[in-house]
Amino acid sequence: MSDPDRPEPGTAVVVSVVPGALAAAGPEGPGPTAEQVASLFLLTYKPTTASAYAVDLKQWFGWCALFDVDPFDAIRAHVDAWTVHLANDAGARPATLARKISAVRNFYLYALDSGYTGHSPVPAKDKALHLPKVSRKSQTLGPDRDESQALLTAAAARGARDEAVVAVLLYQGLRVSELCGIDVADLSTQRGHRVVRLRRKGGEEQDQAIAPPAAGCLDTWLAERGGGADGPVFVGPDGARLTRYQVEWIVESCARAAGIDKKISPHSLRHACTTLLLDAGVPLRDIQVYMGHANSATTERYDLGRQHLDKSPAYALSGVFTPH
Repeated sequence: MSDPDRPEPGTAVVVSVVPGALAAAGPEGPGPTAEQVASLFLLTYKPTTASAYAVDLKQWFGWCALFDVDPFDAIRAHVDAWTVHLANDAGARPATLARKISAVRNFYLYALDSGYTGHSPVPAKDKALHLPKVSRKSQTLGPDRDESQALLTAAAARGARDEAVVAVLLYQGLRVSELCGIDVADLSTQRGHRVVRLRRKGGEEQDQAIAPPAAGCLDTWLAERGGGADGPVFVGPDGARLTRYQVEWIVESCARAAGIDKKISPHSLRHACTTLLLDAGVPLRDIQVYMGHANSATTERYDLGRQHLDKSPAYALSGVFTPH
């Protein structure tokens, strides 16, 4: 079964527009197909979002094809059946299901606004589709402190680049797209602080202090990498910028070498970074800024997902009463 969360390697973010498709939208032509409109719709998003939405729309168009229905002729019943299929048969998690519905809803809104269709089969509110509620607790299980240390040790054994990749993900809490997007020119020193300029989700830029251990790993890798002050920081043997799939392979390989049984991904290292910062007593607001969360509720999901057994109120009254 394919992972409904993960775009397939090589998935095109934008499907090509057939020449003349837009001209066909006039009163004399039949209008562009749903796939052609999707190519224009995806151009309105950043690459990471467009990549995920492209997979979602491909799945939706495939679902419509099973019923021999043009996506622009689909009705509410097709959407209802799809959500049931995704939840029950494909095993999509609530957050993934919500994103897929959002992608399809936004596609139809774009098509409506552009005059390519006259209706949308997707209700305006998720509530109308009876979607499972997205938990306020984070479902990703990141490595704990000991596992994180083992992961760093395993990465160091694989070489300077892989050690730098894991160290930056773990100490800086970056998204994969942020890590892959770092250029040598983004690294600087400001008032004695080692700094990296990040391109955050939504296109905003942010200067982030680099943790000293991560800075040391970066220095070692850059000395080995060579190539001067131009180009991407993280590259493969061919000198090309690492892709998200290559970074996932590096992290998964390090996790296997470290003997970690649970699923470890670059995103779970981001979770580990947040959890370790919370355990260290860093204020939630400071972590929110550090992680690039636009909404504090996102950061709070990590906090709610922690196990507070050591601080449990169960022990607060121990010794208050004298046992008989």
